[in-house]
Amino acid sequence: MRISQKNKYYVFVFAIALMMTVLIGCQSTPKPLVSEKKPVAVIAKQLSFQHYFSGSISGGIDQMVQKMNEQSDQFKITAVPLDHEAFKVRIKEAIDSVDAADLYSYWAGAKTQNLSASLEPLNDVWDAQKLDDKFPKSIMESAVTYDGKKLLLPITQHYVGIVINQKIFDENGLKPPKDWTAYLKTCETLKSKGIIPIALGSKSKWPAQFWFDYILLRTSGYDYRQTLMAGKASYTDPQVMKSFELWKILLDREYINKDANALEWDTGAAEMVYSGKAAMTLMGTWVIGYYEDSAHQWKLGTDYNIIDFPVMDSSISSCALGPIDGIVIPKASINKEQAKSIIVNFASVENQKVMSHDSGAFAPSLEVEDAFYSPERSALLKRIRQMERWAFNYDLATPPERAEIGLDAFQDFIQYPQEYKSILEVVQRKIEKLGH
Repeated sequence: MRISQKNKYYVFVFAIALMMTVLIGCQSTPKPLVSEKKPVAVIAKQLSFQHYFSGSISGGIDQMVQKMNEQSDQFKITAVPLDHEAFKVRIKEAIDSVDAADLYSYWAGAKTQNLSASLEPLNDVWDAQKLDDKFPKSIMESAVTYDGKKLLLPITQHYVGIVINQKIFDENGLKPPKDWTAYLKTCETLKSKGIIPIALGSKSKWPAQFWFDYILLRTSGYDYRQTLMAGKASYTDPQVMKSFELWKILLDREYINKDANALEWDTGAAEMVYSGKAAMTLMGTWVIGYYEDSAHQWKLGTDYNIIDFPVMDSSISSCALGPIDGIVIPKASINKEQAKSIIVNFASVENQKVMSHDSGAFAPSLEVEDAFYSPERSALLKRIRQMERWAFNYDLATPPERAEIGLDAFQDFIQYPQEYKSILEVVQRKIEKLGH
């Protein structure tokens, strides 16, 4: 088929027009400007934190974690509370595994020492942030440092004392007893009034340990107790036997409630004091958070007080007792650098105050000024500072395997006080069998 000259002309014009349209279309497409790009949203890294601040001792930790999350858009903490006893098992199973949390709460002392090989040293960030300047030397030595490595950031310092119902004491004209003789007399007066002198809830075993701790410290002193905790003394020594004999007086005279092993420290013993059924209980300052919650609304210094354990031998140096809680990072954590940043944040004076306010504990940080506390808590802190020594409670001062043997023995003793000699002999045999 032949194309005429005229048609060739129209085809040529059409082709030119088509090419111009394509070229104009390409040139008219604008290039995106850098300023028009939408900013990429920062996705916060999620870190896991497992802790034992649950139930009646949950105050403080949630508030501290919340403040941490508000302050950071780089990472967020998911905190998981576990039951006190379940936590002991969980951390032993998980700390070296791929399922390890990024951070754990843990008790300073022998428990941290026992897991030290599995914990990430904090020396680099500790030195960079000059955290040595934030904590007392005594806490640095006893709670933070293990075999030269800084492994734990302290977040609470609790004191164990005798918690009294102030109304009961006032109504019966009683003053806080200073020595053991006065203490026994106070117990006898209360019993004669139909009031249980001492409430004890030892169902979970650990609340009973404070009685052994203090009686041993007040009669044989800090150094002997340290020797016993280290496994270099025997539970059949005269010093230990004497402590149980003195403890036995309280049970024989029925100054302590008979159902102690069936009750918890809070819903049992603390409630007995709150209701007026009992006058005293030996417990840590975490009871402040319990009594001053919305359900109880008690006030320290008005409704209840915390007094020192009585002197039993004036020649023995004074010693305060209590745990220090802290935060550790497992070596198995896959987010160690971010976890260390969180450690630094938890060391800040602001977060130390948050934890202290809601837990009832004293803040370990030196940067928390005395004026932060109520006058009643400041007075308590002043008394603690006058003590010559500080000791960790039994299950934090001795290796876990030996601690479990001892805690079982305390519970057995409460049930069968007349068998204390044979109970201590069994303890010693079990400890020797461990071989370390």
